[in-house]
Amino acid sequence: MEDGGLSPLTQIVNQIAAGNLDQLDNLYQFPGRPGINSDVLELAESIGMIFVKLEAREFNLQRAADVENRLKDLNKLKNRHLGIAAHDLRNPISTIRGMSSMLLDMELDDVQRNYFIKSIYRVSNQMLTLVNNLLDVAVIESGKFDLKLENANLSTLVSEWVEWTVETAKKKGIKLTTDLQPIPDSLMDMGKIKQAVDNLLSNAIKFSPLDSTVHISCRLVEGRMEAAFTDQGPGIPPDEADRLFETFQKLRARPTGGEKSTGLGLSIVKNIAEAHGGHISCKSEVGKGSTFTLTIPVKHLE
Repeated sequence: MEDGGLSPLTQIVNQIAAGNLDQLDNLYQFPGRPGINSDVLELAESIGMIFVKLEAREFNLQRAADVENRLKDLNKLKNRHLGIAAHDLRNPISTIRGMSSMLLDMELDDVQRNYFIKSIYRVSNQMLTLVNNLLDVAVIESGKFDLKLENANLSTLVSEWVEWTVETAKKKGIKLTTDLQPIPDSLMDMGKIKQAVDNLLSNAIKFSPLDSTVHISCRLVEGRMEAAFTDQGPGIPPDEADRLFETFQKLRARPTGGEKSTGLGLSIVKNIAEAHGGHISCKSEVGKGSTFTLTIPVKHLE
């Protein structure tokens, strides 16, 4: 190279300037060519560093734009969550305030007083459930969803929860039937699994018509535990199935006894199942009911 490599370097730079960015690789490899004098070598390295910095700047700008868009999406999600929470909390708070005012201002007999106190207790439990679900969603979305594993039995846990829920079902004339097969003990977060079972059983009762049956079963299938909850409710329309386990999704079906539904329970169940290495699924037929199945792999102490 009579000019010490200056002409080839000029050609490469001109092609890059014309928009042929494939020549960047040739530019970065240019200092390795034979016959390049020190001045041209230094120039090639300097030009190469300029393009490296430009590429890095472009990358950082794109990354900053991606982060900004993500933050905007999270802010919209936060505002949406807060709006739904405020809407769902407004009615129970108004109810508690109104009934408390009556207790303070009116002369009530014991029957009326007990009715108001029980109503306040019931409504405050609904609020507590909503707040707990909101906190669970916040924990899940923060990525700090840790499990406290201990040895427990899914069939026993479900059996106990069914017993605690019998009276709630009776108030709607709903019969609970079970088929709880023997299942080996397994490592699980008992608090989280209880929460999942509570959500699934409560939903089955909540969306079941009066004088119907909810069937609960547990079984072991190829090293995986399955807890299934079958109701005789309205079923899930096919066009809503994809949104079933998403956060804050309220579908067309409505609770049959005036119960509150926040649209958080099933998304929390999904995260609990996946955190245990399992999953939640639903088989449903419009007008005939639904079966929600919680599946978790058996894990033993090592």
